[in-house]
Amino acid sequence: MCSWGIDHPLFYFHKKMLTIPHLEWHVTHSCNFTCQGCGHFTNDGYRQNFSLDTLREWYLCWNKRIRPLELSMLGGEPLLNKDIIDIIYMTKDVWNPQENQTLELVSNGILFDKVPGLPKALKETNCILTITKHSNDPDYNKIYNKSIESIIQSGVKFRIHDASNYWLKMYDGYGSSIEPICNDNYKESWDNCPGGQNNFTLNDFKIYKCAPLAYLPLQKQKYGNKLSHKWDPYLQYKPLLPTDSDMMIIDFFDMKEEPVCSMCPNQCKLFDKISPLHSPNYMSKIYGNK
Repeated sequence: MCSWGIDHPLFYFHKKMLTIPHLEWHVTHSCNFTCQGCGHFTNDGYRQNFSLDTLREWYLCWNKRIRPLELSMLGGEPLLNKDIIDIIYMTKDVWNPQENQTLELVSNGILFDKVPGLPKALKETNCILTITKHSNDPDYNKIYNKSIESIIQSGVKFRIHDASNYWLKMYDGYGSSIEPICNDNYKESWDNCPGGQNNFTLNDFKIYKCAPLAYLPLQKQKYGNKLSHKWDPYLQYKPLLPTDSDMMIIDFFDMKEEPVCSMCPNQCKLFDKISPLHSPNYMSKIYGNK
């Protein structure tokens, strides 16, 4: 388990920029999967891509103030964004990662062959393709294995994150019926954070402690008062703003456990996730009833 603090050797100022371990963001909220218990909530049928100009504006608010050692473009499924090739090149240009920094594109890989120019863009920007394996379902595995074969043949640098049976189930239900699996001891939740305690997330110019806090407001916007009141304390979370001072930035990234960590359980639970290929309507029928 990685715990980052100001005293950590990789948490330092570089040319007046604070070096941090990781920063990620959505290039789209859209997803072609409905993964059970998705902590980004993009299993709920969202359809929203972010434009090249919008993402550039987000980057420019922070690229002179922080220096992430890992820069992660994801979603949703990033290959659903029709501008993904231009986004990869622009991201490399604006953040200008150096030798000790990593630029990655996180995908389920299923659409790899559907995006012309993707292997070329990944190679020319030295961007690693991270493929997440989401299930052991036989039908899904057929599609997944075919995609991996294509990726290998393309010659791009890639790695696989196998999340087929090790997954944080942070809520029960689906859609408007979701309810958090809370833990009264937020220190325990922090100590067992599956994101490695450095899951900093950029969304709409602001930086959040983690992806669930960044994207929970999507559910509130979609369902309003239908969403359980148990989410209310976490919807009050205040992210880091571009207008915040340097000292506030330091304090934010040095913060360890805090009450909002109680939104998650105190340990990851092993369970067999069903196929991510089901439709949102199917998931709502099976898991959407309280």
